[in-house]
Amino acid sequence: MDSSLYLFPLPVLGEPPAVPLIASLLQDCGFMGGRLDGQHYLTGPDFFRYITFAGCSPRLQLETPAGGGWDFCHISLHEDHCPPSLQVAALRGRPRCPACRSNVFGWKEQLTGWREDASRPWRCENCQTLLPAAELDWRQYGFAARCSVEIHQVYPGEAVPTDGLMSLLKEGTGRDWRHAWVDKPAV
Repeated sequence: MDSSLYLFPLPVLGEPPAVPLIASLLQDCGFMGGRLDGQHYLTGPDFFRYITFAGCSPRLQLETPAGGGWDFCHISLHEDHCPPSLQVAALRGRPRCPACRSNVFGWKEQLTGWREDASRPWRCENCQTLLPAAELDWRQYGFAARCSVEIHQVYPGEAVPTDGLMSLLKEGTGRDWRHAWVDKPAV
């Protein structure tokens, strides 16, 4: 599985909340466990209280594989990315204009540049709205933000953050939060 669930604050191009604050909020509530290294963390004892899984029996490996590696469900905190890069679920992302809801034509040709800098401007052919690519509506299959929380190794649409988790992040950081599923970037 090569996809992740991301949580990110709004506005996506605004000054992001401090990552240590986000880490503290997520550890204090039990969503996130101990640090593995850098910005990688184990899931916490209350992880399933804050994430809902669809389907009969989701198959998640929550512990580090015996042979090592990162192919298990864990959490990463991503620091301030300026300019932010766009991340998209390759077979699912289809953006639309947030002002008029028109489909964004020719977006695949723009994707390479947006992955480098999602603050690049885009103009809607239908309503002429000018906005950064980061603010397009990716229908939860793409996003760009200056910081994010990544839950690794979940299928698109399989895991959804609870209202409780999103409220906790909003109250703790003073910002609204959204979520998206995207392909895990190649390392």
